[in-house]
Amino acid sequence: MSIWCHRHGFRPGARLLKSVIFLVFGAILEPDVQLEGHVNFAHRGLGVVIHGTTVLGDWVQIWQYATIASNNDKEDDLDTGVRVGRGVVIGAHALVMCPAGRTLTIGEDAIIGAGALVVDDVPPRARVLPEPSRIVAAAERSSVGAPEA
Repeated sequence: MSIWCHRHGFRPGARLLKSVIFLVFGAILEPDVQLEGHVNFAHRGLGVVIHGTTVLGDWVQIWQYATIASNNDKEDDLDTGVRVGRGVVIGAHALVMCPAGRTLTIGEDAIIGAGALVVDDVPPRARVLPEPSRIVAAAERSSVGAPEA
């Protein structure tokens, strides 16, 4: 509804609806975002943040706490920002960050894994996975205040 209000010139209403969405779901979906079809926000879009220069293709699925951010100003140039292709899946806690002055494209049917960080174009049908967790050496326990053995 917020996007519809924005497109039809009801900008104060769009901003009000954006605020309501934030208060209820903790999500920020700028009214300037362009939806090119059906977009599914899993878990009701909880914590999702999407910058206004983003274009979301048809059948995109976005999981909770995902962020699509851009260093581009919405008023400067409509040809910059993030372009998400048809059928893309963006996993929980994924971060897509578009550098200033350019367009970042995620190709059709690509999968962005949970916790992944995307800062460059993703080709169609590619999978972007985060680095696996690793175990670091355990810290030595301090002997200060430790009971004698």
